[in-house]
Amino acid sequence: MARSFAIVALIVSAFCISSVLANKKINFPATKGDFFVVNGQIICDPCAFGIQTRLCKPLEGVKVTLECTKGEKNVTFKTEGTTDKDGFYMIVCKGNHKEDVCMVKPENKKGTCTHLMENKSAMIVPTKNVGPDSVVRILNTLIFREKNIAPDCERLENQFGVDKL
Repeated sequence: MARSFAIVALIVSAFCISSVLANKKINFPATKGDFFVVNGQIICDPCAFGIQTRLCKPLEGVKVTLECTKGEKNVTFKTEGTTDKDGFYMIVCKGNHKEDVCMVKPENKKGTCTHLMENKSAMIVPTKNVGPDSVVRILNTLIFREKNIAPDCERLENQFGVDKL
């Protein structure tokens, strides 16, 4: 029963995030030629669950770097942005990077939520040859955690039926 609740909570969280991103007003830049807009959200997970829960808070002012490389060290494109008060960021990626590996790398040095949780979904493919037929690329939520687990997390732990923290 608890596992079912955790799965339903995860699905509901995903729908909530996608609906917020879909309703977010996007002002496309006046860019000519190939460009893509990379959108996402960055949150703080005080429980280190790795999923969005009601205790998670959006992180404002997080530096977000989009870097495209060809091979291991040949940087072909790099730009930065920051998150707004709701933890959302929007970065414009100029060019068609079909041969590149592009990663979003967040960096948060403010507050207590500074440890980035491992996330393999920070990679994007900014090309018209692969992926959706849109200039918008939406990434999964990137999650930072606090050094110490918050006291309120034990209640959520019991509700979700997860292992002890």
